[in-house]
Amino acid sequence: MKQITFIRHAKSNHIMGLRDHDRPLNERGHKDAPTIASILKSENFSPDIFFSSTALRALKTAELIRDGVNPNIPLEEHALLYHAFIQDYTQFIHDIDNTLSHIAIVGHNPTISMMVNLLSKENVTDSMPTCCIVSITFNDIDNWHSISPHSGHVTRYTYPEK
Repeated sequence: MKQITFIRHAKSNHIMGLRDHDRPLNERGHKDAPTIASILKSENFSPDIFFSSTALRALKTAELIRDGVNPNIPLEEHALLYHAFIQDYTQFIHDIDNTLSHIAIVGHNPTISMMVNLLSKENVTDSMPTCCIVSITFNDIDNWHSISPHSGHVTRYTYPEK
């Protein structure tokens, strides 16, 4: 069995003159990520690893959630997850080490929402809200390369209350 938890970064600020890649979380983002971490910890959420886009808002979201769940879970930054297309995410997932069973990917819309809908058997969302968590479980799959469109079931859909 394999499981992917997709996490859209928490709310961030648009600051005039600041590169998109360097946008920080805003006050709400700094509140929502630990709130989600607390919910996930109560559900015994424990991925083998967090993969994050290199964008500041995604990386900070990954750190806040990971640290709130278990700071010992490895966290890796991947430039490919920033401004990625579906093909990039698909290749990234297919290349994951098969010794890992549950991964978390922190990224950006629209691609992260498109991946959730592509991989799940059900249509989940038109657009994941900020700091939204969607876990997809692939029950009969033991090799990341075998993950294909509409082969998983949504087992978690959580986002902060506004």
